[in-house]
Amino acid sequence: MPPVVAPVADPFRAPSHPFGAGNRGIEYDTTPGAPVTASADGRVVFAGPVAGGRHVTVLHADGVRTSYSFLDEIRVTVGQQVRQGDQIGVAGERLHFGARLGDAYFDPASLFGTTTVEVELLPFEVPPGASPDQERAALLGLAVEDGGLSVPGLDDVSGWASERVDLVHHYANDIDPVRRGAELAWDVTRRLSYPPDCTYGPRPIRPAARRDRVAVLVGGLGSSSESASVDRLRTGELGYGDDAVVRFSYLGGRTPGTGTAFTDLPVHAYGSADTQGDLHAAARRLADAIEAVAAQRPDAVVDVYAHSMGGVVTRLALLELERRGVDLERLGLVATLGSPHNGADLATAVAAADSTRLGDAATDVLSQWLDTGLDPDAPATAQLSETSDVVAELAAGGVPEGVELVSVAASGDLVVPAPGTEVDGARNVTIDLTGRDAHSELVGSDAATDELALALAGAPPRCVAELDAVEREVLGHGISYTEDLGGAALLDLGP
Repeated sequence: MPPVVAPVADPFRAPSHPFGAGNRGIEYDTTPGAPVTASADGRVVFAGPVAGGRHVTVLHADGVRTSYSFLDEIRVTVGQQVRQGDQIGVAGERLHFGARLGDAYFDPASLFGTTTVEVELLPFEVPPGASPDQERAALLGLAVEDGGLSVPGLDDVSGWASERVDLVHHYANDIDPVRRGAELAWDVTRRLSYPPDCTYGPRPIRPAARRDRVAVLVGGLGSSSESASVDRLRTGELGYGDDAVVRFSYLGGRTPGTGTAFTDLPVHAYGSADTQGDLHAAARRLADAIEAVAAQRPDAVVDVYAHSMGGVVTRLALLELERRGVDLERLGLVATLGSPHNGADLATAVAAADSTRLGDAATDVLSQWLDTGLDPDAPATAQLSETSDVVAELAAGGVPEGVELVSVAASGDLVVPAPGTEVDGARNVTIDLTGRDAHSELVGSDAATDELALALAGAPPRCVAELDAVEREVLGHGISYTEDLGGAALLDLGP
Protein backbone atom coordinates (compact mmCIF):
# COMPACT_ATOMS: atom_id res chain seq x y z
CA MET A 1 0.00 0.00 0.00
CA PRO A 2 1.18 3.58 -0.53
CA PRO A 3 3.04 4.87 2.53
CA VAL A 4 1.11 8.12 2.78
CA VAL A 5 -2.19 9.66 1.73
CA ALA A 6 -1.01 12.47 -0.53
CA PRO A 7 -0.89 13.40 -4.22
CA VAL A 8 2.06 12.22 -6.31
CA ALA A 9 4.28 15.20 -7.12
CA ASP A 10 6.72 13.27 -9.29
CA PRO A 11 6.35 9.63 -10.40
CA PHE A 12 9.12 7.14 -11.09
CA ARG A 13 11.38 8.23 -13.98
CA ALA A 14 14.35 5.99 -14.73
CA PRO A 15 17.53 7.95 -15.48
CA SER A 16 19.02 7.57 -18.94
CA HIS A 17 22.42 6.60 -17.54
CA PRO A 18 24.04 5.84 -14.16
CA PHE A 19 24.07 8.90 -11.92
CA GLY A 20 21.85 10.69 -14.44
CA ALA A 21 18.89 12.82 -13.42
CA GLY A 22 15.51 11.23 -13.06
CA ASN A 23 13.38 9.95 -10.21
CA ARG A 24 14.27 6.51 -8.90
CA GLY A 25 11.15 6.39 -6.75
CA ILE A 26 7.89 8.23 -6.15
CA GLU A 27 7.79 11.67 -4.59
CA TYR A 28 4.64 12.62 -2.70
CA ASP A 29 3.48 16.18 -1.97
CA THR A 30 2.81 15.61 1.71
CA THR A 31 1.34 17.78 4.44
CA PRO A 32 3.86 18.33 7.25
CA GLY A 33 2.90 16.21 10.24
CA ALA A 34 1.09 13.54 8.22
CA PRO A 35 1.76 9.94 9.33
CA VAL A 36 4.02 7.80 7.14
CA THR A 37 3.26 4.08 7.36
CA ALA A 38 4.96 0.85 6.35
CA SER A 39 3.89 -0.21 2.87
CA ALA A 40 4.02 -3.92 3.87
CA ASP A 41 5.14 -6.19 6.70
CA GLY A 42 8.88 -6.21 7.27
CA ARG A 43 11.90 -5.45 9.43
CA VAL A 44 13.53 -2.04 9.80
CA VAL A 45 17.12 -2.32 8.57
CA PHE A 46 17.98 1.39 8.59
CA ALA A 47 16.63 4.37 10.50
CA GLY A 48 18.70 7.52 10.68
CA PRO A 49 20.16 10.57 8.97
CA VAL A 50 21.72 10.69 5.52
CA ALA A 51 23.14 14.00 4.24
CA GLY A 52 20.98 16.02 6.60
CA GLY A 53 17.71 14.15 5.99
CA ARG A 54 15.94 11.41 7.98
CA HIS A 55 15.37 8.04 6.30
CA VAL A 56 13.96 4.61 7.04
CA THR A 57 14.47 1.37 5.10
CA VAL A 58 12.27 -1.70 5.60
CA LEU A 59 13.28 -5.17 4.35
CA HIS A 60 10.31 -7.36 3.34
CA ALA A 61 10.01 -11.15 3.18
CA ASP A 62 10.28 -11.23 -0.63
CA GLY A 63 13.63 -9.42 -0.54
CA VAL A 64 12.26 -6.03 -1.53
CA ARG A 65 13.60 -3.04 0.38
CA THR A 66 11.33 0.01 0.61
CA SER A 67 12.78 3.35 1.66
CA TYR A 68 11.04 6.38 3.15
CA SER A 69 13.09 9.54 2.77
CA PHE A 70 12.97 13.14 4.02
CA LEU A 71 10.98 12.41 7.20
CA ASP A 72 10.47 15.08 9.82
CA GLU A 73 10.50 12.40 12.52
CA ILE A 74 11.45 8.73 12.74
CA ARG A 75 9.22 6.54 14.93
CA VAL A 76 11.00 3.17 14.54
CA THR A 77 14.39 1.65 15.35
CA VAL A 78 16.69 -0.74 13.49
CA GLY A 79 15.65 -4.36 13.98
CA GLN A 80 12.03 -3.52 14.78
CA GLN A 81 9.35 -5.65 13.09
CA VAL A 82 6.55 -3.60 11.52
CA ARG A 83 3.19 -4.55 10.08
CA GLN A 84 1.62 -2.97 7.02
CA GLY A 85 0.07 0.32 8.10
CA ASP A 86 2.23 0.77 11.21
CA GLN A 87 3.50 4.31 11.55
CA ILE A 88 7.23 4.54 10.91
CA GLY A 89 7.59 8.30 10.80
CA VAL A 90 6.15 11.77 10.30
CA ALA A 91 6.16 13.49 6.92
CA GLY A 92 7.64 16.84 6.06
CA GLU A 93 6.71 18.79 2.93
CA ARG A 94 7.57 15.82 0.70
CA LEU A 95 8.20 12.10 0.94
CA HIS A 96 10.41 10.10 -1.39
CA PHE A 97 9.39 6.42 -1.55
CA GLY A 98 11.82 3.98 -3.17
CA ALA A 99 11.92 0.25 -3.89
CA ARG A 100 14.90 -2.03 -4.47
CA LEU A 101 15.33 -5.74 -5.15
CA GLY A 102 18.83 -7.11 -4.80
CA ASP A 103 21.17 -4.77 -6.61
CA ALA A 104 18.45 -3.09 -8.69
CA TYR A 105 15.73 -0.49 -8.19
CA PHE A 106 12.29 -0.36 -9.83
CA ASP A 107 9.03 1.58 -9.94
CA PRO A 108 7.42 1.35 -6.46
CA ALA A 109 3.97 1.84 -8.04
CA SER A 110 4.25 -1.74 -9.34
CA LEU A 111 3.88 -2.90 -5.72
CA PHE A 112 0.44 -1.38 -5.27
CA GLY A 113 -2.86 -3.17 -5.86
CA THR A 114 -3.59 -6.75 -6.84
CA THR A 115 -2.90 -6.57 -10.57
CA THR A 116 0.17 -8.47 -11.74
CA VAL A 117 2.55 -6.14 -13.57
CA GLU A 118 5.91 -6.60 -15.24
CA VAL A 119 8.67 -5.05 -13.14
CA GLU A 120 11.67 -3.56 -14.92
CA LEU A 121 14.76 -3.94 -12.74
CA LEU A 122 17.38 -1.27 -13.34
CA PRO A 123 21.00 -1.73 -12.21
CA PHE A 124 21.97 0.17 -9.08
CA GLU A 125 25.15 2.23 -9.15
CA VAL A 126 26.03 1.57 -5.47
CA PRO A 127 25.89 -1.42 -3.09
CA PRO A 128 22.36 -2.66 -2.38
CA GLY A 129 22.56 -1.95 1.36
CA ALA A 130 23.90 -4.99 3.19
CA SER A 131 25.41 -2.85 5.98
CA PRO A 132 24.44 0.52 7.52
CA ASP A 133 27.19 2.29 5.57
CA GLN A 134 26.13 0.65 2.32
CA GLU A 135 22.51 1.49 3.11
CA ARG A 136 23.45 5.15 3.48
CA ALA A 137 25.18 4.97 0.09
CA ALA A 138 22.16 3.26 -1.45
CA LEU A 139 19.80 5.91 -0.09
CA LEU A 140 22.02 8.62 -1.54
CA GLY A 141 21.90 6.92 -4.95
CA LEU A 142 18.17 6.28 -4.76
CA ALA A 143 17.04 9.83 -4.06
CA VAL A 144 19.84 12.06 -5.38
CA GLU A 145 18.00 13.63 -8.31
CA ASP A 146 15.59 16.49 -8.99
CA GLY A 147 14.24 17.31 -5.55
CA GLY A 148 16.27 14.48 -4.04
CA LEU A 149 18.98 14.53 -1.41
CA SER A 150 20.80 17.80 -1.12
CA VAL A 151 24.40 17.91 0.04
CA PRO A 152 25.12 21.63 0.49
CA GLY A 153 27.69 22.76 -2.04
CA LEU A 154 28.56 19.26 -3.26
CA ASP A 155 25.46 18.79 -5.43
CA ASP A 156 25.96 22.12 -7.17
CA VAL A 157 29.61 21.43 -7.91
CA SER A 158 29.07 17.84 -9.11
CA GLY A 159 26.07 18.89 -11.21
CA TRP A 160 28.04 21.73 -12.78
CA ALA A 161 30.98 19.46 -13.55
CA SER A 162 28.76 16.77 -15.05
CA GLU A 163 26.97 19.33 -17.22
CA ARG A 164 30.26 20.79 -18.42
CA VAL A 165 31.54 17.34 -19.40
CA ASP A 166 28.34 16.60 -21.33
CA LEU A 167 28.48 19.94 -23.13
CA VAL A 168 32.18 19.65 -24.02
CA HIS A 169 31.60 16.15 -25.41
CA HIS A 170 28.53 17.34 -27.33
CA TYR A 171 30.25 20.28 -28.98
CA ALA A 172 33.41 18.28 -29.71
CA ASN A 173 31.24 16.11 -31.93
CA ASP A 174 28.87 18.72 -33.33
CA ILE A 175 31.43 21.29 -34.47
CA ASP A 176 33.69 18.68 -36.08
CA PRO A 177 33.34 19.66 -39.75
CA VAL A 178 34.22 16.19 -41.01
CA ARG A 179 31.60 14.54 -38.82
CA ARG A 180 28.92 17.09 -39.66
CA GLY A 181 29.75 16.89 -43.34
CA ALA A 182 29.35 13.13 -43.20
CA GLU A 183 25.96 13.51 -41.50
CA LEU A 184 24.81 15.93 -44.20
CA ALA A 185 26.05 13.62 -46.94
CA TRP A 186 24.19 10.69 -45.39
CA ASP A 187 20.94 12.65 -45.05
CA VAL A 188 21.13 13.84 -48.66
CA THR A 189 21.90 10.32 -49.86
CA ARG A 190 19.03 8.92 -47.86
CA ARG A 191 16.62 11.47 -49.31
CA LEU A 192 17.68 10.79 -52.88
CA SER A 193 18.19 7.03 -52.68
CA TYR A 194 15.09 6.14 -50.68
CA PRO A 195 12.42 8.64 -51.69
CA PRO A 196 9.05 7.94 -50.07
CA ASP A 197 5.81 7.58 -51.96
CA CYS A 198 4.52 11.07 -52.64
CA THR A 199 1.42 12.97 -53.70
CA TYR A 200 0.84 15.36 -56.60
CA GLY A 201 -2.33 17.34 -57.05
CA PRO A 202 -4.54 19.54 -54.88
CA ARG A 203 -4.90 19.41 -51.12
CA PRO A 204 -7.65 17.10 -49.76
CA ILE A 205 -10.73 19.16 -48.84
CA ARG A 206 -11.64 19.16 -45.12
CA PRO A 207 -10.39 15.60 -44.50
CA ALA A 208 -11.14 15.71 -40.75
CA ALA A 209 -14.84 16.21 -41.49
CA ARG A 210 -15.14 12.71 -42.93
CA ARG A 211 -15.60 11.27 -39.43
CA ASP A 212 -16.00 12.44 -35.83
CA ARG A 213 -12.63 13.98 -34.88
CA VAL A 214 -11.41 16.29 -32.13
CA ALA A 215 -8.26 18.44 -32.32
CA VAL A 216 -6.17 19.10 -29.21
CA LEU A 217 -3.75 22.01 -29.73
CA VAL A 218 -0.57 22.43 -27.66
CA GLY A 219 1.33 25.70 -27.61
CA GLY A 220 5.07 26.12 -27.20
CA LEU A 221 7.53 27.82 -24.87
CA GLY A 222 6.43 31.34 -24.03
CA SER A 223 2.88 30.87 -25.26
CA SER A 224 -0.16 31.93 -23.24
CA SER A 225 -3.89 31.31 -23.35
CA GLU A 226 -4.24 34.61 -25.23
CA SER A 227 -1.40 34.16 -27.70
CA ALA A 228 0.22 31.09 -29.23
CA SER A 229 1.56 30.28 -32.68
CA VAL A 230 -0.41 27.03 -32.62
CA ASP A 231 -3.59 29.14 -32.88
CA ARG A 232 -2.59 29.77 -36.51
CA LEU A 233 -3.44 26.18 -37.34
CA ARG A 234 -6.13 26.24 -40.04
CA THR A 235 -8.47 23.89 -38.24
CA GLY A 236 -11.51 24.94 -40.29
CA GLU A 237 -9.78 24.13 -43.56
CA LEU A 238 -8.73 20.79 -42.12
CA GLY A 239 -12.38 20.03 -41.33
CA TYR A 240 -12.77 20.53 -37.56
CA GLY A 241 -15.80 22.25 -36.07
CA ASP A 242 -15.11 25.16 -33.73
CA ASP A 243 -16.41 23.28 -30.69
CA ALA A 244 -14.17 20.30 -31.54
CA VAL A 245 -10.93 22.28 -31.12
CA VAL A 246 -9.47 22.17 -27.60
CA ARG A 247 -6.42 24.23 -26.73
CA PHE A 248 -4.46 22.69 -23.88
CA SER A 249 -3.72 24.86 -20.84
CA TYR A 250 -0.33 24.41 -19.21
CA LEU A 251 -2.18 24.65 -15.89
CA GLY A 252 -4.34 21.70 -16.89
CA GLY A 253 -7.54 21.27 -18.87
CA ARG A 254 -8.37 23.73 -21.65
CA THR A 255 -7.95 27.44 -22.26
CA PRO A 256 -10.94 29.81 -22.06
CA GLY A 257 -13.15 29.88 -25.15
CA THR A 258 -11.89 26.60 -26.64
CA GLY A 259 -13.42 23.15 -26.65
CA THR A 260 -16.72 24.47 -25.35
CA ALA A 261 -18.37 21.09 -25.92
CA PHE A 262 -16.04 19.48 -23.38
CA THR A 263 -17.68 20.63 -20.18
CA ASP A 264 -15.83 18.05 -18.06
CA LEU A 265 -12.51 19.69 -18.85
CA PRO A 266 -11.50 22.42 -16.37
CA VAL A 267 -10.81 25.86 -17.83
CA HIS A 268 -7.56 27.62 -16.92
CA ALA A 269 -5.95 30.70 -18.36
CA TYR A 270 -2.16 30.47 -18.34
CA GLY A 271 0.76 32.78 -18.94
CA SER A 272 4.24 32.51 -20.43
CA ALA A 273 5.80 31.63 -17.07
CA ASP A 274 3.53 28.57 -16.80
CA THR A 275 5.18 27.06 -19.90
CA GLN A 276 8.66 27.27 -18.42
CA GLY A 277 8.34 24.72 -15.62
CA ASP A 278 9.11 21.01 -15.59
CA LEU A 279 8.10 19.42 -18.89
CA HIS A 280 7.17 16.14 -17.22
CA ALA A 281 4.59 17.93 -15.09
CA ALA A 282 3.16 19.62 -18.20
CA ALA A 283 3.09 16.26 -19.98
CA ARG A 284 1.11 14.65 -17.16
CA ARG A 285 -1.46 17.46 -17.37
CA LEU A 286 -1.68 17.01 -21.14
CA ALA A 287 -2.13 13.26 -20.72
CA ASP A 288 -4.96 13.98 -18.27
CA ALA A 289 -6.60 16.33 -20.78
CA ILE A 290 -6.31 13.83 -23.65
CA GLU A 291 -7.84 11.11 -21.48
CA ALA A 292 -10.70 13.42 -20.47
CA VAL A 293 -11.40 14.42 -24.10
CA ALA A 294 -11.42 10.78 -25.20
CA ALA A 295 -13.72 9.81 -22.33
CA GLN A 296 -16.25 12.55 -23.04
CA ARG A 297 -16.31 11.80 -26.80
CA PRO A 298 -15.88 7.97 -26.80
CA ASP A 299 -16.64 7.54 -30.51
CA ALA A 300 -14.38 10.34 -31.72
CA VAL A 301 -10.81 10.17 -32.99
CA VAL A 302 -8.55 12.46 -30.99
CA ASP A 303 -5.89 14.29 -33.04
CA VAL A 304 -3.09 16.29 -31.40
CA TYR A 305 -1.30 19.26 -32.99
CA ALA A 306 1.68 20.79 -31.19
CA HIS A 307 4.05 23.61 -32.00
CA SER A 308 7.69 23.92 -30.96
CA MET A 309 8.23 22.82 -27.32
CA GLY A 310 4.62 21.64 -27.29
CA GLY A 311 5.76 18.72 -29.45
CA VAL A 312 8.22 17.63 -26.75
CA VAL A 313 5.46 17.88 -24.13
CA THR A 314 3.19 15.88 -26.43
CA ARG A 315 5.69 13.07 -26.88
CA LEU A 316 6.28 12.90 -23.13
CA ALA A 317 2.49 12.74 -22.71
CA LEU A 318 2.34 9.83 -25.19
CA LEU A 319 4.89 7.94 -23.10
CA GLU A 320 2.88 8.76 -19.98
CA LEU A 321 -0.35 7.49 -21.58
CA GLU A 322 1.48 4.34 -22.64
CA ARG A 323 2.63 3.80 -19.03
CA ARG A 324 -0.95 4.26 -17.84
CA GLY A 325 -2.12 1.54 -20.20
CA VAL A 326 -4.31 3.90 -22.23
CA ASP A 327 -5.39 2.58 -25.64
CA LEU A 328 -3.35 4.76 -28.00
CA GLU A 329 -5.40 3.49 -30.94
CA ARG A 330 -7.94 6.13 -29.85
CA LEU A 331 -5.52 8.74 -31.13
CA GLY A 332 -5.57 9.66 -34.79
CA LEU A 333 -2.95 12.03 -36.14
CA VAL A 334 -0.27 13.37 -33.79
CA ALA A 335 1.44 16.23 -35.61
CA THR A 336 4.29 18.39 -34.36
CA LEU A 337 5.44 21.54 -36.12
CA GLY A 338 8.95 22.91 -35.58
CA SER A 339 9.45 20.76 -32.49
CA PRO A 340 12.96 20.09 -31.09
CA HIS A 341 12.65 16.33 -30.67
CA ASN A 342 16.45 16.03 -30.62
CA GLY A 343 16.89 19.14 -28.49
CA ALA A 344 17.24 22.75 -29.53
CA ASP A 345 20.63 24.15 -30.53
CA LEU A 346 19.74 27.48 -28.92
CA ALA A 347 18.78 25.83 -25.61
CA THR A 348 22.11 23.97 -25.64
CA ALA A 349 23.87 27.27 -26.24
CA VAL A 350 22.08 28.79 -23.24
CA ALA A 351 23.21 25.81 -21.14
CA ALA A 352 26.76 26.36 -22.37
CA ALA A 353 26.65 30.05 -21.44
CA ASP A 354 25.09 29.33 -18.05
CA SER A 355 27.93 26.92 -17.21
CA THR A 356 30.24 29.94 -16.84
CA ARG A 357 29.84 32.87 -14.43
CA LEU A 358 30.24 35.46 -17.19
CA GLY A 359 27.89 33.65 -19.54
CA ASP A 360 25.26 33.17 -16.85
CA ALA A 361 25.26 36.88 -16.08
CA ALA A 362 25.20 37.74 -19.78
CA THR A 363 22.16 35.56 -20.56
CA ASP A 364 20.26 37.07 -17.64
CA VAL A 365 21.03 40.63 -18.78
CA LEU A 366 20.22 39.82 -22.41
CA SER A 367 16.92 38.23 -21.46
CA GLN A 368 15.89 41.32 -19.50
CA TRP A 369 17.05 43.69 -22.24
CA LEU A 370 15.16 41.83 -24.97
CA ASP A 371 12.11 41.51 -22.67
CA THR A 372 11.26 38.09 -24.09
CA GLY A 373 9.55 36.93 -20.93
CA LEU A 374 11.70 33.77 -21.09
CA ASP A 375 13.88 32.80 -18.15
CA PRO A 376 17.20 31.29 -19.32
CA ASP A 377 17.44 29.48 -15.98
CA ALA A 378 13.94 27.93 -16.20
CA PRO A 379 13.60 24.13 -15.98
CA ALA A 380 12.05 23.93 -19.45
CA THR A 381 15.03 25.69 -21.04
CA ALA A 382 17.45 23.19 -19.50
CA GLN A 383 15.25 20.26 -20.53
CA LEU A 384 15.26 21.42 -24.17
CA SER A 385 19.06 21.24 -24.34
CA GLU A 386 20.41 18.52 -26.61
CA THR A 387 22.29 17.04 -23.63
CA SER A 388 19.25 16.84 -21.32
CA ASP A 389 17.73 13.69 -19.89
CA VAL A 390 14.39 14.63 -21.49
CA VAL A 391 15.93 14.42 -24.96
CA ALA A 392 17.56 11.11 -24.03
CA GLU A 393 14.20 9.84 -22.75
CA LEU A 394 12.47 10.73 -26.01
CA ALA A 395 15.18 9.01 -28.04
CA ALA A 396 14.85 5.87 -25.91
CA GLY A 397 11.04 5.93 -25.87
CA GLY A 398 10.61 6.44 -29.62
CA VAL A 399 7.11 6.48 -31.06
CA PRO A 400 4.70 4.29 -29.06
CA GLU A 401 3.02 1.50 -30.97
CA GLY A 402 -0.27 2.56 -32.53
CA VAL A 403 0.67 6.26 -32.79
CA GLU A 404 0.87 7.99 -36.18
CA LEU A 405 3.40 10.77 -35.64
CA VAL A 406 4.08 13.43 -38.27
CA SER A 407 6.89 15.93 -37.70
CA VAL A 408 6.84 19.01 -39.94
CA ALA A 409 9.84 21.34 -40.13
CA ALA A 410 10.63 24.60 -41.91
CA SER A 411 13.81 24.49 -43.97
CA GLY A 412 14.94 27.93 -42.75
CA ASP A 413 13.77 27.72 -39.13
CA LEU A 414 16.26 29.68 -37.00
CA VAL A 415 14.73 28.63 -33.68
CA VAL A 416 14.56 24.87 -34.28
CA PRO A 417 16.65 23.89 -37.31
CA ALA A 418 15.07 21.13 -39.37
CA PRO A 419 17.55 18.32 -38.47
CA GLY A 420 16.54 18.64 -34.82
CA THR A 421 12.90 17.87 -35.59
CA GLU A 422 13.34 14.40 -37.05
CA VAL A 423 12.08 11.33 -35.16
CA ASP A 424 12.86 7.71 -35.97
CA GLY A 425 9.62 5.93 -36.81
CA ALA A 426 7.75 9.14 -37.66
CA ARG A 427 6.77 10.74 -40.96
CA ASN A 428 9.34 13.55 -41.19
CA VAL A 429 8.58 16.36 -43.64
CA THR A 430 10.55 19.54 -44.32
CA ILE A 431 8.74 22.32 -46.17
CA ASP A 432 10.28 25.26 -48.02
CA LEU A 433 9.90 28.18 -45.62
CA THR A 434 12.60 30.69 -44.65
CA GLY A 435 12.88 34.05 -42.94
CA ARG A 436 13.19 35.42 -39.43
CA ASP A 437 9.65 34.33 -38.51
CA ALA A 438 9.67 30.94 -40.19
CA HIS A 439 9.33 29.17 -36.84
CA SER A 440 6.01 30.80 -35.98
CA GLU A 441 4.72 31.11 -39.56
CA LEU A 442 5.19 27.38 -40.13
CA VAL A 443 1.95 26.46 -38.34
CA GLY A 444 -0.40 28.38 -40.62
CA SER A 445 1.55 28.09 -43.85
CA ASP A 446 0.01 26.67 -47.01
CA ALA A 447 2.70 23.99 -47.24
CA ALA A 448 2.22 22.78 -43.65
CA THR A 449 -1.56 22.76 -44.08
CA ASP A 450 -1.10 20.66 -47.24
CA GLU A 451 0.99 18.11 -45.34
CA LEU A 452 -1.46 17.89 -42.44
CA ALA A 453 -4.42 17.48 -44.79
CA LEU A 454 -2.61 14.73 -46.69
CA ALA A 455 -1.78 12.90 -43.47
CA LEU A 456 -5.39 13.16 -42.27
CA ALA A 457 -6.56 11.75 -45.60
CA GLY A 458 -4.10 8.85 -45.39
CA ALA A 459 -2.17 10.10 -48.43
CA PRO A 460 1.65 10.28 -48.77
CA PRO A 461 3.45 13.61 -48.32
CA ARG A 462 3.78 16.18 -51.08
CA CYS A 463 6.30 15.35 -53.83
CA VAL A 464 9.54 17.36 -53.73
CA ALA A 465 12.03 17.81 -56.57
CA GLU A 466 15.44 16.28 -55.88
CA LEU A 467 17.28 19.61 -56.04
CA ASP A 468 14.79 21.20 -53.64
CA ALA A 469 15.21 18.31 -51.22
CA VAL A 470 18.99 18.75 -51.26
CA GLU A 471 18.71 22.52 -50.73
CA ARG A 472 16.46 22.01 -47.70
CA GLU A 473 18.90 19.54 -46.15
CA VAL A 474 21.88 21.82 -46.72
CA LEU A 475 20.07 24.86 -45.30
CA GLY A 476 18.88 23.06 -42.17
CA HIS A 477 22.28 21.57 -41.43
CA GLY A 478 23.96 24.91 -42.11
CA ILE A 479 21.77 26.75 -39.60
CA SER A 480 22.31 24.03 -36.99
CA TYR A 481 26.08 24.01 -37.49
CA THR A 482 26.29 27.81 -37.21
CA GLU A 483 24.35 27.76 -33.95
CA ASP A 484 26.57 24.97 -32.65
CA LEU A 485 29.67 27.07 -33.36
CA GLY A 486 28.11 29.89 -31.35
CA GLY A 487 27.28 27.55 -28.48
CA ALA A 488 30.82 26.16 -28.42
CA ALA A 489 32.17 29.72 -28.22
CA LEU A 490 29.87 30.46 -25.27
CA LEU A 491 31.23 27.40 -23.51
CA ASP A 492 34.67 29.08 -23.45
CA LEU A 493 33.56 32.44 -22.04
CA GLY A 494 35.44 31.86 -18.84
CA PRO A 495 35.26 29.97 -15.52
